Amino acid sequence: MAVQVVGSINVDLIQSVESLPRPGETVLSFRSVRLPGGKGANQAVAAARMGAPTRMTGAVGTDEGGEWMRGMLQDHGVETDGIRSLEDYATGLALIAVDCSGENQIIVNSGANEAVESFHVGALADDARALLAQLEIKADTVRALFTAPGAADRIRILNAAPALPEAHGLFEHTDILIVNQHELAHYVELDVAPETAEEALVARKLISRPDQVVIVTLGALGAVAVWQDRHFHAPALSVTPVDTIGAGDCFCGALAALLDAGKTVEAALPLANAAAALCPQKEGAIPAMPSRSEAEAALAGGV
Repeated sequence: MAVQVVGSINVDLIQSVESLPRPGETVLSFRSVRLPGGKGANQAVAAARMGAPTRMTGAVGTDEGGEWMRGMLQDHGVETDGIRSLEDYATGLALIAVDCSGENQIIVNSGANEAVESFHVGALADDARALLAQLEIKADTVRALFTAPGAADRIRILNAAPALPEAHGLFEHTDILIVNQHELAHYVELDVAPETAEEALVARKLISRPDQVVIVTLGALGAVAVWQDRHFHAPALSVTPVDTIGAGDCFCGALAALLDAGKTVEAALPLANAAAALCPQKEGAIPAMPSRSEAEAALAGGV
């Protein structure tokens, strides 16, 4: 079995600041670093680190950043044959400010990610049990993935981030929808984001089939899986974050890997939570993705 990830590939330029800038405010960075990123790439590495054979579909430019990202993914065990190098585009770029508490602000230039079209998806890998996508590529490309011949027999997982209006048209083709509380508020048109597991049950509004599940990540409160007729809450581990950039992507990739390995959502959720708790304790997204053994040890130890 394997996880097939279709999504974005970015170079992250991270600026460390004392406090995040307000509108119109200039702040000084005391440290600058380049790291690999993009939701698709992050989630692919997270899945690979959890032990799943992982295949990445996406696009980069023919620039140095694209070569660097391809090599970085390969170094972390991700198969990159599905990544195209496009001459007319630069590799995607994310400008990220991180404050001393680990909170962040992110601006993304899509670059080659904007050119990932439905024909790039191609045929599904024969051994891909889980299909994982996000919304830093075109919604039509995600639709092509989830409606491709044979896709309905796989586990179709959509991390509907960033929150986009066109995402609603994808939900009917999705088996597992993953959103954080702010994205959930956007999709169900709430003025205030849910703050508890009970409040997150409003996610049922997004379910159109009895076999669908919506997973809402709640930060320090963990995650709740919501079906039409039941829900399951997995509390988070208590940690002190250094950098929260990759935690959500780590959760998505880890969950996909565990489902690919045959675990149920209820069995996978606590371990995916543990992986997501470990990720913010290191800088960057891809370099911080934990292994399955590290996540299992953290879950067993409650740390």
